[in-house]
Amino acid sequence: MTAEQPPPQGNRRLLDPARPFPERVARLVRDWEDDGRARYRLVDGRPLLALYCWHLDAARRGTTEDDPATAEYIAAAFAANGGADGWDALLRERADCTCHGQSWRLENISICLGCLRYVCYQVERPCCPGARIVG
Repeated sequence: MTAEQPPPQGNRRLLDPARPFPERVARLVRDWEDDGRARYRLVDGRPLLALYCWHLDAARRGTTEDDPATAEYIAAAFAANGGADGWDALLRERADCTCHGQSWRLENISICLGCLRYVCYQVERPCCPGARIVG
């Protein structure tokens, strides 16, 4: 995102743990559509990582239920963050897992869809009841 554009407002919506992750995504997509698919409604950083990993995880399991608007939102957020090059750059960033405090590149870490905390592969179950870990 450039300096002339407002910060991604979708981040706040996706980071709110009050609702299950799929409901957060649905509301995020509705906001985006209601606002004429405004770029500032997209996500970046940790929310983008969670959204895209959630999408890839569902596709791997054959359970993707993306409606066309959700698929378009994910594609738009991916593109707005540099596409494949931006994704590769994001995955090279480092973060500490909240479970052990170890530093990992994002390509080697998972994320809890309940609270969007980074967790390492040593975690045996999600930190939030009913949440999935993806990544």
